[in-house]
Amino acid sequence: MMHISKYNVLALALLFCCAPGFAQRNALNTEESAALRAKVTANTKSLQSLQSDFIQTKKLSYTDKAIRSTGKFYFKAPGKIRWEYLSPSSYVVVFDGQTMHTKEGGRTRSTNLATNRRTQGLNELLVSSLQEGDMLGGDRFATAYFRDKTDYIAVLTPKDKRLSSYIRQVELVFDGTSLLLTRVTLTDPRGDSTQLAFTGQRKNETIPDATFRP
Repeated sequence: MMHISKYNVLALALLFCCAPGFAQRNALNTEESAALRAKVTANTKSLQSLQSDFIQTKKLSYTDKAIRSTGKFYFKAPGKIRWEYLSPSSYVVVFDGQTMHTKEGGRTRSTNLATNRRTQGLNELLVSSLQEGDMLGGDRFATAYFRDKTDYIAVLTPKDKRLSSYIRQVELVFDGTSLLLTRVTLTDPRGDSTQLAFTGQRKNETIPDATFRP
C-alpha cells in the first residue's frame, strides 16, 4: 500500500519542509505575478536536465506520525524522469513518455500510463512544469502568487473537475535567485498531504541515458 501511495505523487510527480504560513507572505499584484510567470517560464524552457536530492514527507489523516522518505531525482528533456528512493527502502520509478517502470527487490514492472489516468495526469503536470513552463499560466488552475523573504510561492487550485478529484491544492516554492522549484506541497481532497523538498540541485549537467532504465 505504501508503494501505491507513492504513485500519487511521483508525477508530480511528480515532483521536487513544511511551508511557511500565509501570515509571513506578501501577495504579488497583477504586474508582479505576470513578471514572475514570465521568468519561471523562461527558466524552465532552458532546462535540459536536472538532478537533485529530495526528502518526501507524507502526512496522512489516519496517523499522527509523518512518513519520511529520501532519495535522488533525475529529469532529462524530453519527458524522462527517475525517482530513486534510498530510505527507508530501496525503490525506483522511471517515467519515459507514456510508460512507467518500477523496480523493487530485483523485480521490474512496466505500466502503460494510458491505463492509469490519475498517475498519467500527475506525470503530465510535472513534465509541463519542468520542461514547458506552462503550469503557472495554464487554464487548469487558479493561481495566487506570494513573496516570502527571498522565495516565491505559487498556490494552485484546480479548476478542472478531473484534477480536483485527486488534488485539492498544489503549492510550489521557487528559489528567488535560481527560480528552480525547491519545495512542493500536494494536498488531496481528504486533507492528506505530500511535501517534497529538493536540495543540491544541478541544472543542465550531463545525465547518461542509462540512468532512465529501471
